[in-house]
Amino acid sequence: MDALSTQLKTPTEVVFDYTHFLCESQQPNWTFFDIFRSLLPMFNTVLEYQAGGDQSPLTAQERLQQDAARVMSVRHTDTSNLVQLAGLARAQGIKELTVLMPYALEYRQMESISHQTGAQLEYSNENREWVRFTFISDVDACLH
Repeated sequence: MDALSTQLKTPTEVVFDYTHFLCESQQPNWTFFDIFRSLLPMFNTVLEYQAGGDQSPLTAQERLQQDAARVMSVRHTDTSNLVQLAGLARAQGIKELTVLMPYALEYRQMESISHQTGAQLEYSNENREWVRFTFISDVDACLH
């Protein structure tokens, strides 16, 4: 991860490895509670609260990974998954998100993602593909 950090222009708040997500999604290890939580999302918060009583709080990256595993799917398009991921990040108050990609996205995919998320996108496909989302709040937009 250090090599990647030196390639990026600015430090990021959260890095999400989309390649890892795709690989992990191919081999789901479902437990009874995972199935139960996926069928009844309203109980998800209750189960997490009860199970997390003696655990340390999750980092923003860990929360994003958990939430992404619940809503993103390999059955969805990359565009759809990245739009959902950006929505989760924004809802968690993440200001900047870098997504490591296994391949480059097409220009029209990037346009669609930017349009649907309202985020500024920056990308690289030199050594390793990545897409950086920078979320501008309404207050920041008014100042510029």
